[in-house]
Amino acid sequence: MKIEPQSTFAGRRADAFELKIRFACGALLGLVVGLGMCVRLWPLSTFGACVLVVLTVAACGFCAARFGDRFWANLRWLQ
Repeated sequence: MKIEPQSTFAGRRADAFELKIRFACGALLGLVVGLGMCVRLWPLSTFGACVLVVLTVAACGFCAARFGDRFWANLRWLQ
């Protein structure tokens, strides 16, 4: 009897629950990054800070949901 090796998850599509979890984790990273950028750019208006945080949350959330583990693997500055 021939035993087939386990298939990798590289070719599968993520279900809705996994996409929500990916987006939430990426959005959490985006929140931390956005707030960190607001601290570094301190004389920023309230509107500018809100826009910056919303953009980083949306961008990180989208990229984490879209690219999955490749997104997290390419964040070299977190290591």
